[in-house]
Order: sequence, then structure tokens, then C-alpha cells
Amino acid sequence: MFTIPNLKNKKFHEITIKRLSKALKRRISDIYPLILWFVPLKKTKINKAKILSYKNCHVGQRCFIVANGPSLRYTDLSLLKNEITIGMNRIYLMKELTGFQPNYLIVSDMDVQLKQFTEEYDKVNLTRFYNWNLRHLFTESENLIFFKESFNPNFQPNFLHRIGSGKSVTFTCIQLAYFMGFSEVVLIGKDHHYNISGTPHISVNANGTEDNHFISGYYKKGMIWDIPDPFGEEYSYFQARKAFEAVGRKIFDATIGGNLKVFEKINFYSLFKDDKI
Repeated sequence: MFTIPNLKNKKFHEITIKRLSKALKRRISDIYPLILWFVPLKKTKINKAKILSYKNCHVGQRCFIVANGPSLRYTDLSLLKNEITIGMNRIYLMKELTGFQPNYLIVSDMDVQLKQFTEEYDKVNLTRFYNWNLRHLFTESENLIFFKESFNPNFQPNFLHRIGSGKSVTFTCIQLAYFMGFSEVVLIGKDHHYNISGTPHISVNANGTEDNHFISGYYKKGMIWDIPDPFGEEYSYFQARKAFEAVGRKIFDATIGGNLKVFEKINFYSLFKDDKI
């Protein structure tokens, strides 16, 4: 059994004027994209038709959700060559390091990811799901689909609706995996511990040597990145676990040395001894 954490237990000192101001700006800037999401314009309908084409496309199958944590340095990704994989953010950089590329790429963060690495993300030749609010930054492509986030942290099983933000792109990937019909989801590279402290969601300047990802210097010096919110993530992950188990589906955590306690742990290398988890 597991207990979903109570959001009322969130530390009140983390709710600062600066953080509230940032949240307010995001909600104001979301008004116009939100209107366009619901208006049945041609491009909107085409985009939603693309999303719908992925509903239950992998019923009963297993997938691996590949995060960006440093544990990937010690994970043999070549074992995933015959698996269906959902990657996130700049995981495509793994191609030069190990040859690994995911089947699907998901990017939800706007300021830190999509705005700072726009040129990179525009050139990625994968089936991509990006945040709807920044669709104007990217070249139209058949393999580029946009999803709409809400400010709600709860699990949304229907990717055609506004999905839960969950404080992490990993949560976005899990919601997509549910929509696609996967019966077993395995997380790897989700280390869930960070060598930085401070108020969650406050932006800080990278020094070019931060070591929270599979490559050192993931962010160049002077770039911004947000302090993570582990508590907020965990709340949403519990929601995801509950949703999956309610319909007889499972989420496993095979991250080597990972610190996330929400999902059932499993040894990564044991998954390839036979066809079953």
C-alpha cells in the first residue's frame, strides 16, 4: 500500500513573492494559447487528430521512459534496441555517446528547454511531442505534435485534454504512455536527487559544470535552469501509480541508484533475461 502525500504539507517558506509572481505571469501568458487550444481552427484540429492517432497504439506492450539523470552513464542503453522508448528533453545527445535514440521525444518545459534549445529541438528527427504554447517557434512537421498542459498536478489519462503539469517532464511521459496503452512502464535515468538546494521553481544561472544530468555541463554557462521540486513531483507520481494500478497496469523504477520511492523498484538488467518483467 502507498499513501498519496498531502499538498498541505508543502513547506510554506517555499511560497515566496518571487515564486507567486512567476506563477501569475505564466497564467496570464497562458490565456491566448489556451483559447487557441479550444478554438477549432484548421491547425488545431490537425494537431489533435495527430494526438488521437496515438491513442492505444501500444496496448499491452512495455515501454521504457528514459530520463536525463547521471545514472544513465552506468546504464547499458544498447539493451533497449528492441524496446519501445520514450525519452525527454536533450536525451538525443546520447546518440553521439552511445548510439541510443528514443522512439518518442517529449519536452514540456518552455523557458529552460524549448526556448534555450529551440534550434536543437527544431532539428531533431524523431516523433516529438512539444508544449503547445511554443508551437510558433518550430517548423511544421508530420512528426511534430503539440500537447497542452494545465496548472493542475493531477494525472490526466486523456492526452487530448490538458494534461497535468506534475512539476516534471517525466510525469508528462507517463501520461502519454498511459494514453498509448502501455501495460508496463519502466523508468530509467530518474535519479531524483540533485546537487542544488533552494526554493523550487526559482531560476538560477548555470555555471557550465552542473552535474545533474547524463553529461556534465548540460546547461552552458549563463543559461537558466529551475530548482527542482521533488515533493511536487512525488505527489503527481503517486497519482500516476494509482491511475495505472486501478486498471491493472504497472509502473516500475529501474533507475540505477535512483532515489525515487514512489514506484516498485526492479533491477534494470534483470528485465532482459526473458520477455517478462
